Amino acid sequence: MTPEKKSGIISLIIGLLGFVWIILYLKSAFLIYMGTALFTPFIVYGFGILLNPNTRRKDEGQIPFRGW
Repeated sequence: MTPEKKSGIISLIIGLLGFVWIILYLKSAFLIYMGTALFTPFIVYGFGILLNPNTRRKDEGQIPFRGW
């Protein structure tokens, strides 16, 4: 598993746990707004990384599609 995919999974978990926490525990409209502003980028990044196709890179550090 690549480091990018690991960070995407971790950020997706953080985002989903944050939204569950917001739904269950927050009652103030301002705190709900701030919580969604904080945790939405985690979810977007996590889904974005998981939807990226794999490159042809076999070894870490090599540039894909350049004759490797």
